[in-house]
Amino acid sequence: MTSATRLRVSAALGAVLFIVGYMVVAVIPGGGDVTDSDFTDFYDSDGKMFLALLLTIALVLAVPALTWCFIELRAALGGGELAQLASTLGILGAVALPAGAFILGAPAGVQLNSDADFVGIPIAHAFAQAGIAVTVGLGMGLIAIATLLFNLEIRRTKAGPSWLWIAGVVLGVVCLGSYIWLPGMAFPIWLLALAAVGLKGAPGSATGA
Repeated sequence: MTSATRLRVSAALGAVLFIVGYMVVAVIPGGGDVTDSDFTDFYDSDGKMFLALLLTIALVLAVPALTWCFIELRAALGGGELAQLASTLGILGAVALPAGAFILGAPAGVQLNSDADFVGIPIAHAFAQAGIAVTVGLGMGLIAIATLLFNLEIRRTKAGPSWLWIAGVVLGVVCLGSYIWLPGMAFPIWLLALAAVGLKGAPGSATGA
């Protein structure tokens, strides 16, 4: 498998796992305007809590996929200081995603793993707020900055078409608004675009060899 192919495969895999796993912040109540019934409906349903667990597992699996992608992207861009910084921030952000999801889903884990009673709405809400802050605040914040830096490096090195880095910068800015979670979906859109076109400067590629 060439470097160009590895970049495309890792970007596509990271995008898919991110899209699936990131939905955990929408499934577990606690962000935005929530009511008591939102909590009771979720925590009274083993099916909903198990779904949240599966989504968290997908987010965990996204970490090595995104790490692979960021490393391949760094190499494709020549390993300069900006690309190295972007890769480091992106990997740290990827690790923060499931870390926050575990905090977010901690009350559900208590019930699923021990058959204990529901911890109560105030406690569940507090865990949700803390988990969301880590996932969409810290995690997506770092990934948004990494996306911006990577695309500035693509522009500098001319490793990809102009529309790719322009779209990447725009989507990176959108990701900075991820604290309301939905803008975070701009990140996998860019990854899928990267997977579709690749980078012409990637070592081992037909145009970059």
